[in-house]
Amino acid sequence: MKSVCFLILAYLLISVGASDALAQNPLEEDLPTRKVDKKVKENKPGNFPKQKRVRYIYVKDGKKVLYGNPCALQVTHRMGFEYGIEHRPEPGFVPWWRRIKTNTTTKIILFFTKGPWWRSTVNKKLKRCIQSSGDRRG
Repeated sequence: MKSVCFLILAYLLISVGASDALAQNPLEEDLPTRKVDKKVKENKPGNFPKQKRVRYIYVKDGKKVLYGNPCALQVTHRMGFEYGIEHRPEPGFVPWWRRIKTNTTTKIILFFTKGPWWRSTVNKKLKRCIQSSGDRRG
């Protein structure tokens, strides 16, 4: 009796293993193969998609920030920054001088990349977002 149970158990384990092996073969045949060229370096930065770095400008109150408005978020991301609300200092929070440094560097970068009138451009586009969505507070 023990030998019959052992043979049935062994047969079931072998058949499950064989079915898994058979199930993987068609999948591997369907996958496209990659042409390997020794002259092409695959891990160079030019082969990766460019990711735009989003910088932050910290503000004390969120009256004009329009959090939760997807239009406003798209406008600020296209310009290359995002507003962040400055909270009360907590343990492990960034010191005040680092936030001032972050705001200054972000504004200088925006001045040279988006022009000296970047702030008025953002405000004009945010007003359009307010009018189109009816969101006054954010």
